[in-house]
Amino acid sequence: MFSAVAFADQDSATPTQEDQQKILDNMRAYAAGYISNLPNFICQQVTQQLEAGKKPKKWRQGDTIISKLVFSEGREQRSLISVNDKPAQPSRFVRRPLITEGEFGVLLANVFNDKTQAAFSWSGWQTLRGRRVAVFDYDIAKEHSTLRLSLSDLAQATVPYRGSVFGDPSSGAVLRITNSAYDIPPEVRTRSIATTIDYDPVSIGDREYLLPVEASVLLNTGSHHVWNRMQFRDYQKFGVESTITFGSEAPSQ
Repeated sequence: MFSAVAFADQDSATPTQEDQQKILDNMRAYAAGYISNLPNFICQQVTQQLEAGKKPKKWRQGDTIISKLVFSEGREQRSLISVNDKPAQPSRFVRRPLITEGEFGVLLANVFNDKTQAAFSWSGWQTLRGRRVAVFDYDIAKEHSTLRLSLSDLAQATVPYRGSVFGDPSSGAVLRITNSAYDIPPEVRTRSIATTIDYDPVSIGDREYLLPVEASVLLNTGSHHVWNRMQFRDYQKFGVESTITFGSEAPSQ
């Protein structure tokens, strides 16, 4: 699995403000066209659920859930395949202490959308999986946020969030994006929640795309911790002759 840590390149000088803006403009252009440039595809999402107590010193292994993820016309739909290597049964209850969606470009698009008015600041050069990347920190205020947290049907809230984007300085292609919510109201019973999504080249058909290969979401309720570690694999092209019916749109987190 990819490490969540990237190592700083101490020998690289800080770009000028003008060059920083050029890199950000490249990232913004990349993000704006990201979803529309993706093909329709199917892949498997493997989610390993872990839980820990008030202090996350010892993690308990939970269920490993495999779902079929269909990405069609910019939207995601998941259907359960198996739980702990056993075929899913419609009558069986599957415990999911943390449910997330939107790994395929929603966070990326929202961070660079003009409507969110994200405030960017230069963080530094880093090396990520052997590639030199430019890292910017960002912050999105509550009034412009699209990040929604919910506690079943009992409470929900839109919250501000901050994070970092790791991008190729020339093409603007984003290889990693993180976010962390803050100023979370107590009624959703969430002390903190943080997401990391890693993108890598994936072949679909006769073309190569930068797609999520791993993601991690860590939730702290104050009384316990929940950690979803996700892998996305077995990407295949989804034929235009296929038909999918989408349900109502769910909150992104």
